[in-house]
Amino acid sequence: MIKNDNLNIMFQIGNYRINVLKFTYECQTWNTPSHAHSSNSYEIHFIPEGKGTLISKQCRYDLYPDILYTTGPHIEHQQYSDPDDPTYEYCIYLRIEELHNVKENASEKDILAPFLHYPFWYGKDCAGLQSTLEQIHEELSAPGSAAAIMLRALFMQFLVKILRNYAPDSNAAITYIPIPLVKAYILIEDSFLLEYNTITLKELSRRLGLSSRQTSRILYNRYGKNFLQKRTEARMAAAVTFLKENKLSISEISARLGYSYPNHFHTAFKNYYHMTISEYKERILM
Repeated sequence: MIKNDNLNIMFQIGNYRINVLKFTYECQTWNTPSHAHSSNSYEIHFIPEGKGTLISKQCRYDLYPDILYTTGPHIEHQQYSDPDDPTYEYCIYLRIEELHNVKENASEKDILAPFLHYPFWYGKDCAGLQSTLEQIHEELSAPGSAAAIMLRALFMQFLVKILRNYAPDSNAAITYIPIPLVKAYILIEDSFLLEYNTITLKELSRRLGLSSRQTSRILYNRYGKNFLQKRTEARMAAAVTFLKENKLSISEISARLGYSYPNHFHTAFKNYYHMTISEYKERILM
């Protein structure tokens, strides 16, 4: 397993700057609740081993070796791993910034257009991604000389292979954001993903070093939701994960999510999904 969420590897393709912020490789022994990323943020997933299920916008997609999928800005997604054959996953988190007043290389013009045009993409890799990902993993595990240059070249190669998958003939089934604020988006998303039951606007603002008003503005501008809506979204995503696992009672799930009484959870669930818990389990999870 390797997890590096402090990367800051940048390169340019056409008139876009790509900033790779996080790289992980791990066995998914847990289920990931539904979540989405902010504007200009992309998460690229590659499955080298194991089986699982991806759910995005209430559609199901099978996960198995050589499956590649990309989740761009505001694309809600959740992932379940087969307990008998859990997925191993490479995950790369990056942001893409359009540059203005930059002399464009004609050979690279519009090369990123397919990637930017499809914020959600799912298919079987046909460009040999695994070899490049293994090289990145090796370089991060034991950096050689000029590691930064090597990693930049490898991540550029990785993105080019992604673009080859996006090509029509493939056989495969904004404004600049300063680096401190880019990292703030990762902190925001992790806070809602991991602390949906306890996170408060005051605590999130403290972590960001901002006022509550500034934090609320960032949430609305980047996610189109206020703090309570984001927290409810995170709680409901976790609720669905617990319901699918079918290990806890409704009262236990309610407590895990931070609701004082089960009936509050029932009401919140129905308001969010427009169906009762029983109806959701029957229509979606069966």
